Amino acid sequence: MGFGDAPSKALTCASLGNAPLTGKRVMFTSPRQYACKLSYKLIDKGAKPVWVPGVQITSLCDPARQQVLQEKLQSLEQYTHVAFTSRNGIQAVLDALEAPKSDGMTPEGLSSQGVCCCALGADAELLHQAGVSNVLTPKEASTQGLVKELQSRGEAAGAKVLCPVPHVTGGLTEPQVVPSFLASLQAAGAEAVRVDAYETRPGSVPADCIPEQRMLAEGSIHALAFTSTAEAEGLALAVGGRDALRELLEQGRPLLAAHGPYTAAGVSAFLGMDVSVVSQNFQSFDGLVEALVGALNS
Repeated sequence: MGFGDAPSKALTCASLGNAPLTGKRVMFTSPRQYACKLSYKLIDKGAKPVWVPGVQITSLCDPARQQVLQEKLQSLEQYTHVAFTSRNGIQAVLDALEAPKSDGMTPEGLSSQGVCCCALGADAELLHQAGVSNVLTPKEASTQGLVKELQSRGEAAGAKVLCPVPHVTGGLTEPQVVPSFLASLQAAGAEAVRVDAYETRPGSVPADCIPEQRMLAEGSIHALAFTSTAEAEGLALAVGGRDALRELLEQGRPLLAAHGPYTAAGVSAFLGMDVSVVSQNFQSFDGLVEALVGALNS
């Protein structure tokens, strides 16, 4: 399974008239890897999803960065934990372990090396599917929740934690989520070792989303949902900048939604606007969809 595989879970059959988001257009900015899953959940509630990718996720393009990742993975015995901040990071590492240059390492080898793999919420399913058995999932599906979990288990102080994270490029600014996570690990007494595992870059260009810009301006979008902070900046680049995006939002006045409080804080800080719909259950996209159902039916 590689980048972009669609989920296989079938939709629930729902009567159009009874679905809670019937007639509501929800624009969302997730990368392709997540778009199918979120779109299916929105459609299942009767919504009309409108996808404008704010970011795209790709494998590492720089051979030097690829080599560094391989070297880190070939020395996993040096680490106590591998901390994944996203499903994309997990997939990137699994792909790297199956690459010809992996020197015989396999995904199952993550278990045999004695290292504990940490994943957030439903992301852990990908590790289990790959045969990785030693997986830690924090109660709060966030990077800061992971730090708290390690501290509560007495595993933070003295730990050496490999952190496969995105290389943010193409004019995007790295959100504070990863730097804050690494700093919190260090503050908890762990040695945090950062390694680029994949790339995050802008997902759309202005010429690709002219109809969607018009929909925003005309008020035909009922809600705009972000699943990561970088997506807000990516969307701004696609519509001509932050001021241009703010103008569209002020004209059309869609509800702004975010997948979890950390994403909401980042999006709000970038836009300088209130994000009023925030999923409190962010183990999966179900929480975001339920938050939209509540807000658009209130």
